[in-house]
Order: sequence, then C-alpha cells, then structure tokens
Amino acid sequence: MIKYRLLLALCTALTGHILPAQSFKPAGDTEKILAELRKTSQATTSIQASFSEEKYLSVLKEPEHSTGLFFYQKNDKMRWEQKTPLKYIILINGDKLRIQEAGKEKNVGQAGRMAAQIKELMIGLVNGDFQQNKAFSIACLESNDQYMVVLTPVNRRLKNIYSKISMVFSRDSLRLKELSFFEKNGDKSIMKFQNEKFNHQIDENLFRNL
Repeated sequence: MIKYRLLLALCTALTGHILPAQSFKPAGDTEKILAELRKTSQATTSIQASFSEEKYLSVLKEPEHSTGLFFYQKNDKMRWEQKTPLKYIILINGDKLRIQEAGKEKNVGQAGRMAAQIKELMIGLVNGDFQQNKAFSIACLESNDQYMVVLTPVNRRLKNIYSKISMVFSRDSLRLKELSFFEKNGDKSIMKFQNEKFNHQIDENLFRNL
C-alpha cells in the first residue's frame, strides 16, 4: 500500500519559491476577485509551464531546490515532471493516477480515499474548482499588482496535514504565478511558474506515458 509520505508528495509536488515581499491587505471585493479568477480558469483549456521549487523541511538546514515541467489539459489531465535533482513524475488522466520515481512506477492502486481526495485537490487548484471545495474556507488579499487567495482547511483529514494553502495571481493576467503549501508541522514548499503557455495544443502522450 502506498505510504503516507508519498501521498503528501502528491500535493507538495506542486509547490516552490518564496514569495517576494509584498504588502497585502484584505481585498475590498472578494466575490468580484473570485468571479474574475473563475472566468479566466473556465476559459483555459491547457497550460504548459516550467517551474522552480524550494522545499523547507524542519530536518534540513537549507531548502531543497528542484526544477521541472508542468502540463495541464482540460478536463482532468495533469503531468507534473520534476527534472532536477531527481526525476519524479505525477500523472493524472481522468480518474487514473500514476507516479514514477527514479524510473520506477509506484503502486498507488490501493491508496483509496486519501489519494482520490488529494488528486481532486491538485486538479482543483489548477482549474479553479477550489472555489467549490467545501474542505476549505477562502480569504482574499490584494496588493498593487497581485491577488492572494488563502485556503484554510476545515476538513479534518486535511487540517491534520496543512495549516493553509496560498495562491498568488497576477492582477493583470489573473494567472496563477505561485502556489504554496504550509504543513501543520512547520514544513513548507512553494512553487514559482515560468514560461507559461495557455490554450496551446499538448501532445496527448504526455498524459498517457510516464
């Protein structure tokens, strides 16, 4: 059976670089911001991007660094591929979830409810469905050029893992730029996206083959 730590990796895999210093304040119109983000995500059929990542673990003095490629295609297709320092792939295609580490595929078939919940969360953070996820409460903040959406778990299972999840969007493009997970134990990992391409055709084999 898949180990608990590997399940956590399904989410922390989506994270990476410390947020730049920003002066965020509570948003003046939360519903308007969420509606704008929802409209943008609904018009997005695909995403291609590279990412840089830093993971801060309590057992390490220095953060872990990694880089890779990210692909998303509507509906429910996602490929997260870490290239450095080690090769690691998470592949979602509909209700199928596959993981490969160091060239070997992991058995996730018996992960059950927890894996399904985390898979739903991962896709929801990308396609905007997080707004309908009742496992979180939502707060919006804003700065001069960015919006920050903070998700606080209310679901008991997720509360035992995360203290919060934050997403930073460009105020101009309404695109997700950074995604951060803060674990209950104090660990955190934050991802920064670069070289994004939206609504371009993606080779279907990327979602079929590890």
